Amino acid sequence: MLRGEHKYQLPPNLSDQDTIGIVAPASAGEKSKVEAGIEYLKKQGFKVKKAPNLTNRLKYLAANDAKRIQYLVDFLRDDEISALFCLRGGYGTMRLLDKLDFAGLSKLGPKIIMGYSDITALQFSFLKKLNWITFSGPMVASDMDDNLTSYTGQWMWKVLKKSSGSLILKNPKDKKMKVYRSGKTQGVLLPGCLSIITTIMRTEYCPSFENCILVLEDIGETGYKLDRLLTTLKLHGVFDQIAGLILGSFQSTDDELSQNSFPLFDLLDDIIGNYEFPVITNFAYGHISNKLTLPVGIRASLNTDPLNIKIFYSE
Repeated sequence: MLRGEHKYQLPPNLSDQDTIGIVAPASAGEKSKVEAGIEYLKKQGFKVKKAPNLTNRLKYLAANDAKRIQYLVDFLRDDEISALFCLRGGYGTMRLLDKLDFAGLSKLGPKIIMGYSDITALQFSFLKKLNWITFSGPMVASDMDDNLTSYTGQWMWKVLKKSSGSLILKNPKDKKMKVYRSGKTQGVLLPGCLSIITTIMRTEYCPSFENCILVLEDIGETGYKLDRLLTTLKLHGVFDQIAGLILGSFQSTDDELSQNSFPLFDLLDDIIGNYEFPVITNFAYGHISNKLTLPVGIRASLNTDPLNIKIFYSE
């Protein structure tokens, strides 16, 4: 965010030896993965506080709505906690939106809140209702174990610990970004899970798409479902509003798209071929091992010649 230019607020950056609170606003995690994630954070020098519901399964939820809200709000109010890392996605954050006391939370200052996938609903609502910038990035039980790649870890800490200036986002060396449509633009970066965005779109919990750089990813969607999701955005006028589009990973759909349905670029031709905003594909973001951490609501720029995606912490 260019400070003073936009209403969205960056939380204080993360410092060494801060306390990280682990919350489960969606689904619960497996005990072994929870323990591995906590051990990873402790090895990085952080103190850790755990919400009581991390492994408490209530069908597909980590406890009932009231308890998941209570633990989330308790950690937001806890002055010892500098950041809230979500345990995992799954399902559940949408159920919390109409039950959260946003008026009460607005009296607090923003904190780092990090997660992705189902957590998109929570992040978009915090941006809309509280003007808080959150972070779409790794989760404790999903990513922070022995399989966490050096690329993902380095970028996570780089983004969370930076407090001023700008940062150029770079893919891994073996994964090249591709230009679908050339151009140069700037706007608010809005990264998230496509299926979650289409679900909360047009509700009071979804921020404006006006002049944003929309970053999309998803997992497990077949070709026709991906077509339907992107067409839904089009029919709701989202592509008439945005300044730029970046496509991350659509894990487990690529083979289906190439073999039994539309190739991805043909699908883009059908849906966004008549627009003029710049479009980048193959971005290192989503349900993949090598992923970037992206601030949700930060000011950003996109340039295809030379290819450059930059986020701004300050002017």
